Amino acid sequence: MKKFNKINSLQYGIIIFFLIRSMSLGISINSYIHIGGVDGYLSAIIGTIIGLIPLYIFIKLLNYKPDLDIFKKIDYLFGKYSIVINVILTISVFFLSTVVFWNLLNFIVSQYIFRTKTIIVAFIFGICFIYASTKSINVIYRSGNILFYISLIIYFICFVSLFRSIKLNNLLPFLEFGISKPILSGLAHVSYSILPLFMLLMIPKNDIANNKKLNKHIIIFYLLGNLSKFIVVFLVISIFGIDLAKLYEFPDFLMLRRIATNGFFQRFESILATQWIFDLFIMLCICYQYIKKSYIHLFSNKYKDLFITIVLIISCLICSNYMFSNNTMGDAFILYKLPFILFILFFIIPFYIFIKTKKT
Repeated sequence: MKKFNKINSLQYGIIIFFLIRSMSLGISINSYIHIGGVDGYLSAIIGTIIGLIPLYIFIKLLNYKPDLDIFKKIDYLFGKYSIVINVILTISVFFLSTVVFWNLLNFIVSQYIFRTKTIIVAFIFGICFIYASTKSINVIYRSGNILFYISLIIYFICFVSLFRSIKLNNLLPFLEFGISKPILSGLAHVSYSILPLFMLLMIPKNDIANNKKLNKHIIIFYLLGNLSKFIVVFLVISIFGIDLAKLYEFPDFLMLRRIATNGFFQRFESILATQWIFDLFIMLCICYQYIKKSYIHLFSNKYKDLFITIVLIISCLICSNYMFSNNTMGDAFILYKLPFILFILFFIIPFYIFIKTKKT
């Protein structure tokens, strides 16, 4: 691969930032609030510390045989059984993409265009994802580079505008029910925010320019992404209070309305919320790229772009539209069952692969 076609370590780190934040809106933030309670802001800190374990495994797998992607590494380690592991991981990523797509559609329809049918919104986004997924992974990483700086500007505006609305009394009593609930929510944080980083192993380390700085950038953006989540949940609980925050499906979005009532023009929160749409967009693009690369690896299909992408995204569109019969069922599944499923799929299997590298 020519050098100008390579992504660099900074772009790689930026994608890590987006993946960590991608399941914030309506998922991990709700986990902090409903499981962690008034101490939910501690969950992001605890989860960041616990998340160093899967991050360590991720870095070790990335550095293992740096000329190979994760699919070929699995082939090398498991031989004839590799196809089973690759298929399980691919199905897992498809399942994750369906849940994330459902959450994106739920947010857009409920907060922006509630009179529009979900299938229409899904079709529009599907076209965008088909176009994005036909591009090379390099284009997605470079697009992420631009969106990152836009997100930082929006994030700064939100933080500065909301800072004066903080009420520290809403954070009391401290450790009302002990440390167990923040720990449970911290483990959910690991499942939502850290474990999906596994997908980035589809890019061999040797295909990353200036990869001597890669570990440094991974750690920097890991901490930056987690810090941004801590700040959001801290603002939500300290501004709304835990009882009011639990009433909202998207409390982090509704919090932005405090900015709109402090001198900005009407519905300004809708513009500020694009930062979370960027996160979800990058997450889904990475999911689709992983599935496409895995399919090509498994079946050596000559239809490497358009055909695979269209079938993949239409399948995801249909599954996400009919995944849950109602929002209540979907929210309950995501809040209480999804963390365990992601732990099995994206920690147990990568951990087993990691152990296998130690024996070869």
